[in-house]
Amino acid sequence: MNHLIAYPLTWDDIELRANNTVGIYKIKNKIAVLSCVSYTAQVDDTKDYMHGFILTNFSTNFTNHGQIRLMDLDDISALDCELNEKDGRFIINTKKYKGYRKSLEKLIEVTDEKLKVIGDAPAPLDNTYSDGKVYRFGNIEVYMHSAFIMACREADSGKVMWKTKLGAYLYTDVDEKDGVLYFGTDGKGGKFFALNLADGGIKYSYNTKGTSNFLYYKDYVLLSDEKNKPILIDRKDGSLYKRLEFDKFEMSVYQQMLIDGNKLYAIAGKENIPYAVCTDIE
Repeated sequence: MNHLIAYPLTWDDIELRANNTVGIYKIKNKIAVLSCVSYTAQVDDTKDYMHGFILTNFSTNFTNHGQIRLMDLDDISALDCELNEKDGRFIINTKKYKGYRKSLEKLIEVTDEKLKVIGDAPAPLDNTYSDGKVYRFGNIEVYMHSAFIMACREADSGKVMWKTKLGAYLYTDVDEKDGVLYFGTDGKGGKFFALNLADGGIKYSYNTKGTSNFLYYKDYVLLSDEKNKPILIDRKDGSLYKRLEFDKFEMSVYQQMLIDGNKLYAIAGKENIPYAVCTDIE
């Protein structure tokens, strides 16, 4: 029997203006959701707009939860942030990418008790989206020849091997397994694709109305379907294997999700409220 647990990512003690999820992570033995919030605060007898981070953590069975905060910060952008593990430490870079506006440039360490500023962030990087990257597999390079056409060339000679029309924008990075390319598209419709690396032939495509993220689970691919619900499809032929229990929740636009063991953890919405959701895969 499938089991689903959801927890609202809301805070009654904060007068929120904006609430954006940076991501969902496995930190040590807990599941954690990092939220970037903007809120109204009282400063010197006047109200002002402030910013902060809230890290909500859960036990893997979602029965226990807690949170740590770092508030009253300068402007921060969830799209420019990144949380990574390095040498056993979990570090938030508040300005990994340049983005489109000036915002806080700090490194923040995630500990069991607090979020601690440990220094300035390095110079931010240019934003490179999936459709602007070149994906190299041995001597083969895969890239977007134009907005809707994927191409493949030999890295050493530059000889173009094939071109394949996708009909939509590339929205995920391109991954390769056993000579097959896997990726998702969005805009102008959207699908999850499996292409043969050798000749660019479409092995299958699954209509999702937009795929911005996908995960592997055993012999399957876990992704969001056209109704923003999580499903498993067979990685070899693209046939639907299973629809996961998700009640009335819908996956977020960025399809932020994590697999740990036989459970899916995802950011979802219901009635305009964001939730962290845990559901059984099997």
